[in-house]
Amino acid sequence: MRLVENIPLDTMVIAKLIEDKNDLFLVWPKADFPFNHLQWQEVLDPQKGNIPFLVYEGNELIGHAAIRKAADDIYFLSFLYIIPSMRSCGAGERMINLLEQYVAEKLNAKELNLVVRTYNPRAIRCYTKCGFKEYSREDTLIKMSKVLRCREA
Repeated sequence: MRLVENIPLDTMVIAKLIEDKNDLFLVWPKADFPFNHLQWQEVLDPQKGNIPFLVYEGNELIGHAAIRKAADDIYFLSFLYIIPSMRSCGAGERMINLLEQYVAEKLNAKELNLVVRTYNPRAIRCYTKCGFKEYSREDTLIKMSKVLRCREA
């Protein structure tokens, strides 16, 4: 598995990847359907400090993710998506591990945060397996965090 920065931002590839209305809702409950390119360009804009990624297994595009800076050494994971055929086989965990490695090595991150909804139990299980801990809950919104291990120099 490998991450490829989606810069310059190509929302057409994301639209083709996340075509299912229910999947789009799980990735971003506020997303317009059908896919709204301007809406996605706004939230993934690299000029605003976002780093969108395409996720590949071999030559096959299997997912999407983005990171954004929250504070000096704290980053948010967002818009995580894995195609249905790759779910429940460890692909999500591998993707998160690659994202952790990226932010730790390239951005010197010490902590990662994310949000997930209570109606996405598969994602909650994946994030928990990856070491994320819940620190806040409001209605259906769960906020999770993970302190990253310091890497030896």
